Amino acid sequence: KDLLFKSAKTRFLKAGLLSHFMVMGIKGSNMNFFNKLIKKIKICSQRVFTDLKKYVWIGMLLVGYYFFMHALFHAFCPVVIMTGFPCPGCGMIRAVLFMLSGEIKRGMQLNPVAAGWLALAVWIFIKRYWQGKKITGLKQTGIVLIIFMIVVYMYRMATVFPGSAPMTFRYDNILDMILPGYTQFMTSLF
Repeated sequence: KDLLFKSAKTRFLKAGLLSHFMVMGIKGSNMNFFNKLIKKIKICSQRVFTDLKKYVWIGMLLVGYYFFMHALFHAFCPVVIMTGFPCPGCGMIRAVLFMLSGEIKRGMQLNPVAAGWLALAVWIFIKRYWQGKKITGLKQTGIVLIIFMIVVYMYRMATVFPGSAPMTFRYDNILDMILPGYTQFMTSLF
């Protein structure tokens, strides 16, 4: 039944795209390109779903962590929750979402390193899923991005903090609950 559904779905997709290409007047050798493209998309999606099945538990843990932390602290970042200070990755998710929606400038303002992580994700997708090749140099690229992220963080802490989000101090942090006077001491430094 599952196989029948998949083949029906593929036929539907193919028929819809075929009719679209026929209306546009594409035929002959271009149809060969179209058929190869459909095959490539199918292989690519199978690779993606195989990996998603392997790592679905990580996604479930992250979603659970997200809802738990937001329910308790109204924040996601453990560094912000614990210390009140932004971490090098603060604003990363929002920055990526803005960049993906076309608001590149706004994304760069939130966290400029997001462009590097986004480029790495695209590179991984092309290599692993589209081309089906093993990814090499991922560790080195990740280390370079982390170092760049720390350098950008130090620059932003020196020039922007405490300023606009995400470079703000959170006053209701855990260390302030544990150590009386922590927030007053830290805020006196800046």
